[in-house]
Amino acid sequence: MATAVALLEDIDDKFCQCCLCFKQYKDPRQLPCLHRYCSGCLDEEIQRTHGDLKCPLCQQEVDVPKDGAEGLKKDFFMNEIIEFLDIKKSFQDEETHECGDCSKVVKARSYCFKCSEFLCDGCHEYHMTKKSLKEHRPYLLTLKDVKTKNLTLQKLSSLKQAPMCKTHQDDVSRLCCKTCENMPICTACTYGGHKSHEIEDAISLATVKKENLRNQLAILTKSTDKIKQEVKKTLQLQKDVVATADTKIAELDHDASEELNKIGKDIEVVSEERSNVAKQIRDKWEGEHEQRQQAFEEKIERLRKEHEEMEHQFESDMDRNIEKSNETYSKKESKLLSKRENVEKQLQDGKARIRKEKENKLGKTEGAIVNGKSTVERMQNLIETGSNILVSENNWTAIQNADRVCAASESLIRELDGGFSELDKVLEYPQVRLSLGRAEKMKVSDKPVIEVAIGDINRKEWLIDGVAASPEGTVVITGGTGQKQAHISVIKLDGRISKQKLIGSNNSDPYCFCAFFRDDEFAIATRRNANIGLYNADNNTYHSTDLRKVINKEVRVWCITADGSNDQIIAGCKDDPVLYVLNGKLQLSRTINLPQIIKSPRDIVVNNGTIYICCQSSNSVYAVNMKGGLLHKLPKPDSMNCKMPFSVCTSNNGSVYVLWVVINYPSVQDCVITQHNPDDGSLLTTTPVRDVPGWMAAAEVDGAEKLLLPSWLGGILRVYGLEGD
Repeated sequence: MATAVALLEDIDDKFCQCCLCFKQYKDPRQLPCLHRYCSGCLDEEIQRTHGDLKCPLCQQEVDVPKDGAEGLKKDFFMNEIIEFLDIKKSFQDEETHECGDCSKVVKARSYCFKCSEFLCDGCHEYHMTKKSLKEHRPYLLTLKDVKTKNLTLQKLSSLKQAPMCKTHQDDVSRLCCKTCENMPICTACTYGGHKSHEIEDAISLATVKKENLRNQLAILTKSTDKIKQEVKKTLQLQKDVVATADTKIAELDHDASEELNKIGKDIEVVSEERSNVAKQIRDKWEGEHEQRQQAFEEKIERLRKEHEEMEHQFESDMDRNIEKSNETYSKKESKLLSKRENVEKQLQDGKARIRKEKENKLGKTEGAIVNGKSTVERMQNLIETGSNILVSENNWTAIQNADRVCAASESLIRELDGGFSELDKVLEYPQVRLSLGRAEKMKVSDKPVIEVAIGDINRKEWLIDGVAASPEGTVVITGGTGQKQAHISVIKLDGRISKQKLIGSNNSDPYCFCAFFRDDEFAIATRRNANIGLYNADNNTYHSTDLRKVINKEVRVWCITADGSNDQIIAGCKDDPVLYVLNGKLQLSRTINLPQIIKSPRDIVVNNGTIYICCQSSNSVYAVNMKGGLLHKLPKPDSMNCKMPFSVCTSNNGSVYVLWVVINYPSVQDCVITQHNPDDGSLLTTTPVRDVPGWMAAAEVDGAEKLLLPSWLGGILRVYGLEGD
């Protein structure tokens, strides 16, 4: 436990200086936080803030009494010290005062606290010898006492007599009226205005309150040690955050270096193969040329014309074969160069993401350290104030202040119970992996690993038309409500709805779609009124624009996807072979004209510069680049007939997943999920799905990637696992 200031000699002028006027306290008053100020300074501050007073030092709010600063607690402890310092200064400066007994104006050598007067040497001697003034002797302070420099707060308290009764001003207040907020009273008051009030002996009450304060300070001291340890741990945690980020970047550098080295070697192999094939073609031609030349020499006259025609033909064949070979290997080389560029971009994006996360985490730890240090300062202030009350022998100091110190201490300890919980996951970094375009075969689990009802979606008969997930695991579903509104719901994997937003839609066509954009933002689209918007899952806010006004064209939005790293939101519309690209400010950036074979996109997803489109008009899935060029068509599963691609999504490793359905109106009869290689769209795996879902999205759950398939009707979320072959 911290100790109070033992020697009054150690108290400097600043200790008794108001931090508002920077002068010695005048009528000091204590706030509930135990900081003290002049009564006049507090009245000015109350007037300036129009009664909304906060402590200028710690910013704790203060309930202002009706009579202003006059209604706040007087600081008896500080008043004692100020009175002593004034007397001490008068002694040291040899100031002249009128003697309280004989009225002589002399240099004062002593002061009687009982008389509250300075004394000349003669009257001081009279006080010390006269029997009638014997009770004054314990309350005398002399210049000699001050010069010894060993006067303590305890000694000063003993010089002060108990306050006089305000009602009976000649009587000493030896009792305390608890009914009147611990007002000092005398024995006569118990038969008058304080009759039937709760009365206690001042000495007994002060003893109890000091003991309570002593116990509370012991608890607070232990709590101070605890918070200091927490600050120490957080400083170490801050170092661990930096070290973890450096390790993550080093691992990413290592993985990228290996892949880039392999790509470089593959380029060298392709270049060497191209040269060898060209040489083989040339060598073959030259060998055949020699044979033809020998035959030509034998039949020079008869076959000259035929020989010239054949010579021309063989030269044309050679050029055509070499050109074809160059074209084949140029495509291979272009793919490898594109792959290398992609890996380098992913490397930079991954590093940037980790560095950004590192700065966020360092900000959190820095804030925790600042809060921790501030809390320690508040504790030390409480401990010092409480300790000073304990060493004071003025019972009224304990009576008036002990409860407030205990209350402030208990409040501070409750604040500490939470500890540094916001730093529990500060070392957890988002999974950053390189998508290298070589998708691993993944089998979808036969049964859902999670199957839960989503809040009260089914009871309200709401629809689910879209699902999306952020890399950090925030899951959003969207759909119509049937009440001329659509819902945006943030859900937990146990089915709970943590946040929800209702937005304007259309009762006759309530469809609402979603896609992850970046950070906490999700792109939202409503079908009939063609609104494109952004929803913030952190603060539950939403803003939108009317796509029809942006493009000056009447359309119905059927699907949406987003690429936050490139500031792109891409919308597809029914019976419209054009994709509309908006930026994060919901302004039109450009349009993408699709190949003629794609007339009406049903669902789309963008990944690493490739857009995968479920086409309703052709019942097929296509891959196009960001300029609309057709890359390839994804094959259908062989096990199904009359298939329609319903939804498409991509995973972290780049794999493309397509949900196919067989519709025999008015019901869906069968469902299959296919996995495709992102490089060429080739079919990797095919898995039948027992339940009839709606839309589909990939998300990381418990450290492993899984597929989310909420039902269009019924409000059920099913999560399927992905297992490698």
